[in-house]
Amino acid sequence: MTDRSIAIRRLGEADAADYRAIRLAALQGAPEAFGSTYAVEAARPLSAFAERLAASTVVGAYAGRDIVGLAGFKRDDGEKHRHKGFVWGLYVRPDLRRRGLAALLMRRLLAEAAQTAEQVTLTVARGNDSALTLYKKLGFAVYGVEPRALRNASGYCDEILMVKFLRTE
Repeated sequence: MTDRSIAIRRLGEADAADYRAIRLAALQGAPEAFGSTYAVEAARPLSAFAERLAASTVVGAYAGRDIVGLAGFKRDDGEKHRHKGFVWGLYVRPDLRRRGLAALLMRRLLAEAAQTAEQVTLTVARGNDSALTLYKKLGFAVYGVEPRALRNASGYCDEILMVKFLRTE
């Protein structure tokens, strides 16, 4: 992996500053991969990040005291939808990519998700082949494409829709 020890753990409200820092780094470094923008998120108070941590499952990767990656999961609300949820916001700092850290984050996140959900969905921006390959290796299957799902400065981007069944009860 790296010459520094990596620890992956679930983030809580007390980790809001770390979460904000890595979230903003993700939006700045890979704006085409996310539905939000750096400007929108940077304007939010720290309390908004703490609230998001309270409402979602977010795991963070730490190299020493520095947060270097994250992945999030939100279970759907409603009686007929709460058996499922969606993965959002997978990000690993560029200098630590291609070392298996994204897979470690996702495995931990899926283990957390399996405690409350039977299936998870996610989307991948078309052209993000490394993410698509990772998700397929983790057992996700493509079930569709949303055309023109995102619009950014360079135009529209389709999103590939994926699902993984955690339980088949």
